Amino acid sequence: MSASQIQNDASQGDRSAMDRLLSPRSIALIGASNTAHRIGGLLFANLKRAFDGALYPIHPSEPEIMGVKAYAALSDLPEAVDMAVVAVAAHMVPDMVEAAAAAGIGGAVVVTSGFAEVGDEGAALQERLADIAARTGIRIIGPNCIGYFNMHGGVMANFAITPDSPLPKAGGTALVSQSGGFGSYISLMAMRAGLGVGWFVSTGNEVNCNVSMVCRHLIERPEVKVLLVCIETLRDPDIFIETAERALELDKPIVLLKAGRSEEAARAAMSHTGSITGSADVLYAVCAQYGVHIAETMQEMLDLGLMFETGKRAKGRRLAVLTTSGGAGVLLTDEADQVGLTVPELPAEEQAQLEAVMPQPFFGSMANPLDTTAQIVAHQHAAVGIMEHLGKSPSVDLITCVTWDHTLEFIQALIDGDKGTDKPVSILCTGLVDKVSEAGTPLYLDPSRAVRPLGALVRQSLDKPSVVRAPAKDEARIARMRALFESMGGRKVLMEHEGKQLFAEYGIPVTREKLVATPEEADAAAAEIGGKVAIKYMSPELMHKSDVGGLRLGLEAGAVKAEAEAMLQDVARGAPHVELSGILVQEMVPARMELTCGIKRDLSFGPIVVVGMGGVLVEVLAEVAMLRPPFDADMARKVVASLCDGRITSARRGLEPAEIDAVVATVLGLGQMALELPEISEVDVNPVRVANGRAVAADALVILEGAEDNGHH
Repeated sequence: MSASQIQNDASQGDRSAMDRLLSPRSIALIGASNTAHRIGGLLFANLKRAFDGALYPIHPSEPEIMGVKAYAALSDLPEAVDMAVVAVAAHMVPDMVEAAAAAGIGGAVVVTSGFAEVGDEGAALQERLADIAARTGIRIIGPNCIGYFNMHGGVMANFAITPDSPLPKAGGTALVSQSGGFGSYISLMAMRAGLGVGWFVSTGNEVNCNVSMVCRHLIERPEVKVLLVCIETLRDPDIFIETAERALELDKPIVLLKAGRSEEAARAAMSHTGSITGSADVLYAVCAQYGVHIAETMQEMLDLGLMFETGKRAKGRRLAVLTTSGGAGVLLTDEADQVGLTVPELPAEEQAQLEAVMPQPFFGSMANPLDTTAQIVAHQHAAVGIMEHLGKSPSVDLITCVTWDHTLEFIQALIDGDKGTDKPVSILCTGLVDKVSEAGTPLYLDPSRAVRPLGALVRQSLDKPSVVRAPAKDEARIARMRALFESMGGRKVLMEHEGKQLFAEYGIPVTREKLVATPEEADAAAAEIGGKVAIKYMSPELMHKSDVGGLRLGLEAGAVKAEAEAMLQDVARGAPHVELSGILVQEMVPARMELTCGIKRDLSFGPIVVVGMGGVLVEVLAEVAMLRPPFDADMARKVVASLCDGRITSARRGLEPAEIDAVVATVLGLGQMALELPEISEVDVNPVRVANGRAVAADALVILEGAEDNGHH
């Protein structure tokens, strides 16, 4: 390396590899071409038009590329360049990236395809790239990506946008997409919708830099106000969660669009980027927990981006609907109700003030929706006056307005009204209007689209979750539980009474019960417990007791001995190989409702606590909510209350406050258990029987890591 390279390297010391990769001060293009329609020509033409740092085209024989001095090899460069774009055939890429690392280059963008997405040979090439990155520390975006642009740094290192297209405007939106082609489609649609897409990064096969890492880098950028993320597979979920928590602290919304939710789509995603998708249900639950907004469609992602890019926040949920059409007002009011907004009637005094602004005679209504009729369109002063009033009104927090794309004077009054208030404003219009996009006022072409982003903005403003840190671990409790696991002699499934012992340690209410050895002792235990009891045949080899007669319910002392003897005979006939560990005598707990709680391990996100409707209906209703530990009591309460669309607490026979507290205690206990005992792979508490202010675990299935799947799931 030359002295100038060493000196340059020293000056880069305070810049991270991600900074050098995504905000380079100098760029080399390996595979540059003078032919405009070739990828190396298109890329270089794009790089030239906005970048004011040093550009170094690399070509083995051409003396210059598009008027810029070319170099035959990276080793000939006069300085250690920040970033290299690699656009050569797949088989040449690893050697070129190795040479880039040797030349002190900080990062490489590999646009070439022909890697893991095409089979074994490509996968081997990709493995070589991964090894080079791990060994040298060079950061790699791609391969098989479309590149990126950073308009705040003038970097157009992509072929998503052709050199003859207008440059994107350097606004507050950053778009990160695994898919290059679809990402480029989204970025063009976003620009058309009026979004200021200052950043677009496509990550492709993610050999070294994935969506999570890029998001973590971008969320800290001061110019980024909102992050739009399009993924097929989420790698490094811990980094994604860390980014989501940081986004909450910085009040920067993240909007996520997930491709590959169905099994067929997941298969397509795997063949596209050579990656495996995790469970979409778990991803969505985690996003809700960490305040990430889920978009169901590309259009919704852009709609939310448009609203969030304004930087405005809502102080309440009260929406003013300003319309020239009564029908549109009704539709917008319906949509407001769907997303948790209200459309309150304005006080009589305000209505009178608003009517006084309108040309007379006035035949509309100022109650809210404010139906001005079409006469407002020709009266600019009236439109200005009404927007000014709503902008200052103590009775509303958000404003949506209906207009036609040809009513330009009226539209100007709406834009001015938006600029003159800190209240969020959306416009419903018959078409896109350039002056609205340029002004940055969110404009939509459908009533639902005009209101839903306001609902999301209210969530961002008023309902943001707090960041929860993991509570301290109870080392003495962990030691006691590990001693219990050790005593099981290699067995990986806890028997019910062992599971209940574990639950009790974590504050999970369990049934009163006693493990005994004989039918006579069972009768005595029933008398001691009192009331009706259940008796269960206990054996580590018997997972489904009821299948072979190993369960008796609703017995009273006196009848227990004979029933226990009959139960032992039934199991001896139905499962002769099973050895008895004891008879569990257990109180019969009343239930007016049954829930299920548990811990599942997700491939991406690790332990997830699940709560849902339980008992025999668990499979039928399939109604569950999920939380990733750590979480607090408020989060647990919100999740429990969300079941059955909130009816579990709001309906006439819903859960009472004390019962919710008891369920929350179970959910919190499971969360702490999952954090303290990672060797637990699955817990199933079904049913949790709820009645009379109590929620009691009536059964316990706990499976440790390494258990073979014997159909006990």
